[in-house]
Amino acid sequence: MADKFAKVVSGDLTAVVFPGEMADGFVSDPTDFLSPGQSTEFVLLKNDVRGWKASIRAAPEAIAREALAKVEEGDLVRGCVLELKDRGVMVDVEGFQAWIPIGELAWRWVDHPSEVVSIGEEIEAKITRIETPEGWLADKRQRRAKAVASLRACVSEPESPTVAVAFSGMPFKVWAVAKTPRNCDAVTTFVLEEIAGGQSRDSIAETTGLNLATLENIHTFLADESLANNWSATDRGRELVEAIASARELNDDPIRGLFASAAPQAAQLLSLHEHHKQQPYPRGWPRPPFHKTAEDDFAKATDEALPEPLIEKLVPEDKRSGLARLQEDSRLRIFLRRDGGRPWKPVFIETSEYWLLAGLWSSFRPFFGEPYRPANGSERCQNFVMVRCLVVRAKQEDAQSEIVYFEPNTATLWCLNEERKVREKRLRGYVFPALPTPVHKDGESGSDQAEWQLQPDSWCSVKVF
Repeated sequence: MADKFAKVVSGDLTAVVFPGEMADGFVSDPTDFLSPGQSTEFVLLKNDVRGWKASIRAAPEAIAREALAKVEEGDLVRGCVLELKDRGVMVDVEGFQAWIPIGELAWRWVDHPSEVVSIGEEIEAKITRIETPEGWLADKRQRRAKAVASLRACVSEPESPTVAVAFSGMPFKVWAVAKTPRNCDAVTTFVLEEIAGGQSRDSIAETTGLNLATLENIHTFLADESLANNWSATDRGRELVEAIASARELNDDPIRGLFASAAPQAAQLLSLHEHHKQQPYPRGWPRPPFHKTAEDDFAKATDEALPEPLIEKLVPEDKRSGLARLQEDSRLRIFLRRDGGRPWKPVFIETSEYWLLAGLWSSFRPFFGEPYRPANGSERCQNFVMVRCLVVRAKQEDAQSEIVYFEPNTATLWCLNEERKVREKRLRGYVFPALPTPVHKDGESGSDQAEWQLQPDSWCSVKVF
């Protein structure tokens, strides 16, 4: 033992341990930490001209890395809860420690880990990630080998009830046009088709009612574009006519559907058949939720950018190869366009109630009761149509009116929690759904015990961020 270092011996090997490698804390005198003849575990760091350098401080890291080498992602391990922190739990597994983030403790929202586990409790968890930073022998900051685990991965996700939620569906159809030269209008393409079909100038004039001078001008244009010559179609002209015929074939029986922009992503596309067999939307209610930017982006899809879910769900199997052939045809442009005179139609989609509640919890707090709160990071609804209500207190004189929001699909009442995370807009609507009956805050119902009652103020669209 010396003032500046300690020597450790194992068999014929001798190594030097400096104070910085003796313990995690500051060591001013090696004798405060070690004594002659004491047994200890150490790790060899490096060997130079002056001999081996070792570390007692790195021994637990070496043990942890050896244990972690025996497990893989997806393995189930058992361990004892060592420590509860605000953001998660540290678990002692044989030879190493596993960190369970608070979001992986349960499928529901957890405010603090103590709601799920307690110190000293033995639990089973699934390894989701193994962290073994490189360079740990030379760099003390890299001595943090651990496993990241999940408690909720060991139990099935609770199945959410579903509710039929109304959304605004944008009618659309898949459309095709041939790529024609600029200034080539419908009359010009018709004349080209007639020429390609072997019709003479005079017969075209008789069919269209155009005078010969106008037809000559059209022919001159077609000749300048290398589409016709001497009242006969060129090869390029015949290819354009074939493309026009292919586009017409698709457009005569277009692929139609509805795009519900505010619905869960997996359920945004509906066939007309699904829509026609749905329940009617209540008269006097405002337009259901929609996402204008998503609708605009959807309507811009062209050619190979057509959404794959659209093809899988709305295009019959016998038409898919034909549509793929048209998409690959460089003479055509395949795109989506809005369909019909109405910009939207109400559509009902069976939707997870937890998806709706997750969106509400992000910016609201319940007026009363405790609806299920999904874990942080769950998919959530962002667009709602709600009833803005005024709360009237039955036993309070001169009390200020309180505003609450009624969500009709979950039949829950909410108070705005974070105004900066909500965009609200009043909507037209003159018929309201049935509102909850007066209840005590503790949930007891009965008009004689009522503390408050609701008065509908207006419909409003609410977007949460």
